[in-house]
Amino acid sequence: MTFLGVLNFRYFLFVWLLAGIFAAQDLCASEVTVKKNQIGDGIYQFTCSSDGYVPNGNSVVIVNDSDVLVFDTFTRPSAARLVLAEIRKLTNKPVRYVVNSHWHPDHWSGNEVYAQAFPDVEIITTEANREHMLNAANAWPPMFKGDLSKQESDFENEVSTGKLSDGTPLTSQRRSEHQARLQQERDFVTEMIAVHRTYPTLTYVDHLTLWHGGREFRFISMTGDATATTVLYLPKEKILMSGDLFAFPEPYYTPPLSQHLASLRRLAQFDVDLIVPGHGPAWRDKEYLNREADLFDSIIQRVHAAERQGLVSVEQVQKAVNVDELLSKFVQNDQELKDFAEYLRLDLLSMVENAYREGRDGEKFPY
Repeated sequence: MTFLGVLNFRYFLFVWLLAGIFAAQDLCASEVTVKKNQIGDGIYQFTCSSDGYVPNGNSVVIVNDSDVLVFDTFTRPSAARLVLAEIRKLTNKPVRYVVNSHWHPDHWSGNEVYAQAFPDVEIITTEANREHMLNAANAWPPMFKGDLSKQESDFENEVSTGKLSDGTPLTSQRRSEHQARLQQERDFVTEMIAVHRTYPTLTYVDHLTLWHGGREFRFISMTGDATATTVLYLPKEKILMSGDLFAFPEPYYTPPLSQHLASLRRLAQFDVDLIVPGHGPAWRDKEYLNREADLFDSIIQRVHAAERQGLVSVEQVQKAVNVDELLSKFVQNDQELKDFAEYLRLDLLSMVENAYREGRDGEKFPY
């Protein structure tokens, strides 16, 4: 999913909530919570609940001999504060390093929390990713406020007409659920506008190895749903943190699909016992990783075959690719993916356009 795709996804979630497609209790909790899961010796996965921007997200805490490293810091600083409180329960060691996988706001908006608590903290990312952060961050407040305004307008229309977007009656239960969702959105926007953007202090280009605190940390720049994404590999522990190069339940993507596919195939070659994605549960096998890679591969092959047959428009190619067949093969019998299938189908159509443009040197032919 692209960054703009995330914004659209948040809007669609609101629309689908209005229509009753998603359960309000899953999306509209009044406060963001975090859950802790120990995944290794001194290594903890923290997963936040729906925060108004994404349904969930991961931050990994690694306790070393004399300090702590944190990989990704969530959308909301308030969620990062919850993690910091848990760190202080685990150890009195300072946070020495923070790592930002990529520039999307759900992976680094909590940086300020660690910088305030530990003024000597070093924040690590790729050189290119730091540039992306600097170029994007100041655009987010007006974008988020505009998105909120659109959602409020849609809700006001539902209330004034007494009908949901599909024309069915707006019940008191639905109205309460929608109000809860809007309140969560307002809370999100209020907090995001107040974020003190705290940028990385230590950058690298292709790879960086840090032997520190009794561990070996390998930072590797790869292409995921953002270019120059940092993947962190602990070879001794056989744990890999992928950022949004790999995610569940929705495969995120932005750059040319073939580049992301190459990164997924590369991830599959790592000797790992556990993969922590940017979103979703940790995985102790590579089945879903390979399934995602196979999906990308199938889309690319089918799109290029359609292009070589002379199909002109994106719409023609999307029809030829048969996304419904690919969706069924990808979802299989996974109930979480089945519940998400309507949006996954939109994703696949967008992936087809992504591959279409890549196959024709960025062009979208008129028809």
